Amino acid sequence: MRTIFTQLFAATKLLVPTKRHRWQLMLLVLIAAMIPVTELLVAKLFTDLVIAGNSRPITEIILQLLLFAVLFVSTRIANYMQKTYRVKFFDKAFGADTREKSSTKESWEWAMGLELVNALSFITQMFVIASMLIVLSPNFGLLNLLLIVLVLQLMGVIFKRQLKKQRGFVEKKRAKKTVTPAERLGSRIQQAEFATLMASFGVVVLLAVLIWFSLEGWVSLSNAIVLFLALRIQNTTFSSVSSSLMRFARAKANSF
Repeated sequence: MRTIFTQLFAATKLLVPTKRHRWQLMLLVLIAAMIPVTELLVAKLFTDLVIAGNSRPITEIILQLLLFAVLFVSTRIANYMQKTYRVKFFDKAFGADTREKSSTKESWEWAMGLELVNALSFITQMFVIASMLIVLSPNFGLLNLLLIVLVLQLMGVIFKRQLKKQRGFVEKKRAKKTVTPAERLGSRIQQAEFATLMASFGVVVLLAVLIWFSLEGWVSLSNAIVLFLALRIQNTTFSSVSSSLMRFARAKANSF
């Protein structure tokens, strides 16, 4: 896990040379991380409305419906703005970089920059969701946090190995040795999917724990539904982090 954060922060210092652009990068990451949390809040409002039915005053139902609509639309707008603005952001950030570099190296740095935003966003997203789960159910949330730490530790080991492999591929290429696409791409994809598979096993265990907590009455019905959706989002996030880290390793190996 330490390798992941060391490499990502080192890349941030290199690719984003000014403090102003680093603050903008942080804002992009936070916006991306808050989108799924807002979606979970929308799901919470929806489940509370459906379960409560007509037992609440009509004014309260209308207010919740309006809040539901505002949050839903806000997540779509924020997602669109975050994904489109990051291209403009790196265009400005790289424009402030005075280093001399070839067009090939610049292309790889673009790839590394985009994966940097993705990886930081997904990792931040995991911990923000974990915080929300702790609020909804402290015991379940702490188990989920433990899973995140274990998964990141595993991904860190795989990421470190992938960096070495990708650097090896670059050295072979410079030495005029043949590296087949199957070898170059297969290694990255295989390692990413292996980490995702291991993370999925952990999510399955947490789903079983969630069912147990729900049957015992330790988690309310509406919270159980939201926790289930959060685990689904987190499982997808694990896959996204793993794939993004492997692509980052490839881009970094070819950039320097």
